[in-house]
Amino acid sequence: MDLFPNGGFVRLRSRARDKYVHADEDATSVSLRPLGAVPSLNAVWKADLWPLHGGNVLLLQGAAYGRYLGVVHDDDVALPSGHRGVRTVQRDFTSINLDRRLMWRAARVEPGQNYVRLWNFQHYLRANGRHRYWNNLVTVEVRNANETTMMQWMVEAIPSTPEPLPLPPPPQPPVHVRRGLFRRRTVHDVHPHPGRTIRLVRLDDDGNFVNDHWPEFVSYDNSVSNLRTHVAQLENAENITLAVRAGFNALVIPLVTDLPNNEDTMEIIVYTTGSPAAAALTYPQF
Repeated sequence: MDLFPNGGFVRLRSRARDKYVHADEDATSVSLRPLGAVPSLNAVWKADLWPLHGGNVLLLQGAAYGRYLGVVHDDDVALPSGHRGVRTVQRDFTSINLDRRLMWRAARVEPGQNYVRLWNFQHYLRANGRHRYWNNLVTVEVRNANETTMMQWMVEAIPSTPEPLPLPPPPQPPVHVRRGLFRRRTVHDVHPHPGRTIRLVRLDDDGNFVNDHWPEFVSYDNSVSNLRTHVAQLENAENITLAVRAGFNALVIPLVTDLPNNEDTMEIIVYTTGSPAAAALTYPQF
């Protein structure tokens, strides 16, 4: 577990595929993706260590949407052809106690190297697509005597910083042709995305809940920049920092990427920028 300091950020790179465990934009699926020229926050995971039976279990929280790397303990959930084992998914941490579907243990493959095996109750995290490269889902499978490198992962540590990451710019309205003229279609003309409920949770400067009344509204936009602008108008305050909490027991993660492509209700935490509570947030340093 020494490669996973509590609260630290990491990437997991497949030894066999040379690609990274990626929290997909639907905030449910988990796949292998190349890092790309611009590193993605979706390939970053935050280590959350919990004491259990005299040791620690590891939870891995996605830095993009705040959901945890988990296992589907249901063999009836079909995998696409060519994949092995059962799915991994992004899950909310909603239970009061530890959720066994989120619990991982890690051990080095060889001393002195940063390659590890990660397992959840004898089911080992594995890559797919050694021969069929288009099979890119991340799954878990019973190891048995198999020493395959598809179950080995390089842990890449990412420094933490208190400096907030910049938000992606809001999308430009699309240009449409109508009656021979170009015009920009605004959000008043069409909703670009299905509606999702946003629940606002206001914290005071010390990180305590301001009250139990958490206002809600429906958002039809995935842009985090537009969300921040709207929340600032509702709060009548420009100096706000947004974060997300994916469940009752989940750590609060700064929200610095666009919202996922789904309709799930999101609990958005609102801090006052510069307050002690906001200053305690940490970000991966790219």
